Amino acid sequence: MTIISATGNQSATPLLAATKTTATVTAVASQQAAATQSTSVTIGQATSSTPVYAITKPPLVWENASADLISSKLAGNFSSAGNAARFAGLGAALMARFATEAGSYSQSVLKQTAGSASAVSSAQSQLHTKADNQITLSVKTASGALVDITLGSDADGLGVQVSVTKGTLTEADRTALAGLADGFQKAIDGLTAQPPKLDLSGLTQFDTSVLSSVDLHATLGKITTQTLDFHADASTRSVKSTGELGTVDISVDMSKRALLGTESQQKQALNQYLKQFSSVGARGNADASLMDMFKDAFTALNSNYGETATTYKSSGSEPVYFSLTKTDKNMMTGLADFTASVTQTPTHKTNPMKLSEVDTFSYEVSQASTITGDSTQNRNITQKQQSHLVASFHQPLTPGLQLNLTTDKNSQNYLYYQIDDKAESETSVQYHKGALVSAFVDQSASTSTHIQKYVKGWLESDTTTPVETSKTTDLLGKLQSAWQNDAPRMSFRDYLAHQSLPDLSGLVLLESDPAQLKNTSA
Repeated sequence: MTIISATGNQSATPLLAATKTTATVTAVASQQAAATQSTSVTIGQATSSTPVYAITKPPLVWENASADLISSKLAGNFSSAGNAARFAGLGAALMARFATEAGSYSQSVLKQTAGSASAVSSAQSQLHTKADNQITLSVKTASGALVDITLGSDADGLGVQVSVTKGTLTEADRTALAGLADGFQKAIDGLTAQPPKLDLSGLTQFDTSVLSSVDLHATLGKITTQTLDFHADASTRSVKSTGELGTVDISVDMSKRALLGTESQQKQALNQYLKQFSSVGARGNADASLMDMFKDAFTALNSNYGETATTYKSSGSEPVYFSLTKTDKNMMTGLADFTASVTQTPTHKTNPMKLSEVDTFSYEVSQASTITGDSTQNRNITQKQQSHLVASFHQPLTPGLQLNLTTDKNSQNYLYYQIDDKAESETSVQYHKGALVSAFVDQSASTSTHIQKYVKGWLESDTTTPVETSKTTDLLGKLQSAWQNDAPRMSFRDYLAHQSLPDLSGLVLLESDPAQLKNTSA
């Protein structure tokens, strides 16, 4: 433990005899000296050199005396306000350290306050475990080693810690860890931004044969708290973030890799979902920043899947191994199964005259796939996508005007919307004795718009507008038509196995707008 005085020139001295002696923090101290010099202010005659009073900043206490790069960054960031500036560059520096170092590391800086050595030690420990603002990246290597990288900040301190347990790091481990530096820092920068962002794509791009899992946990703020729990490994990815705006919760199951499509197929599906998310957010009057977080997280978890597969192993005591073909993949979305939801924090005070009129936004969307049968020759594939939007909000009678509802009836001029939309897309593919005998997709979309119009507090109109569309597309029929046009001389089975097939994946994608679904060719 080392104290750096902030009164005049800084020097490193032991706090108590009981603490270990450390070397002078030369580099750190020199960076702090200019900012922490005593300040003299003279009142009265300009020629007098006697100070009337002095403002003295408290000395700093360092956990370890060191002139390394990370200590220098701590020194530079400590005087800054806000988590974004406090944590700037620290995550990347801690991860980049693995390029040359494989062991643990701990450093912190505190404002010196009156207290015993045990009190200071406790404050240092809290920075690494229970700080007001805490970010921890936990990485497990394939060999079993566990690496925890922690950043902590509060009003009086800033600290970082690297812990390597349950094994030692190989050169491959260290290289892979250092490769996460940019992704870790981007995740930190996003979380500490205002409004916060979920930039997690850099934490999904790792070799699972070297690093078996990556977890990121964050708790930022005391009064208004932003939390994050992120996990990624070879078979699952998930993120849950809760804050002032609301909650984003997404889970992706990549265990059925045999159903994953090509990169272009995945991109097409992802773009379709992102387009719908934007439309859903606009229709439900969602907070734009919250929807951006949802879309960014959904993109990150559904990108960089890695290698696909052709064989699927069913669950159970006697599993069945199914071999899937390009025809099967061609009739799927190409994405991994997922569940995703975004819920905005309800607003109860929009209309003080009618507190029962709450502004809400809740959206759920999912995909689930099943592969059944007794063999590859007799297999059934089902993929179901569905979504549900529930929202309510106030709007001015004249678009573009500012809504300002009060207890005065003259202000009670508005529209109150209640939205309830559902959509579903279910694809079914069946093989019998190795032959494709059935393939179709059933789709439906419904919307319900309930609008109450108030003029000077009086209900002038109350309308509900339901819209619903459904359709069935014969995918097998489209493949047979393509066969007849392109290669009628070969068997249908050979055509499916050896020829380029029409892309049918776009026809199975979820469509939540009834009008769009109706206009899409079957």
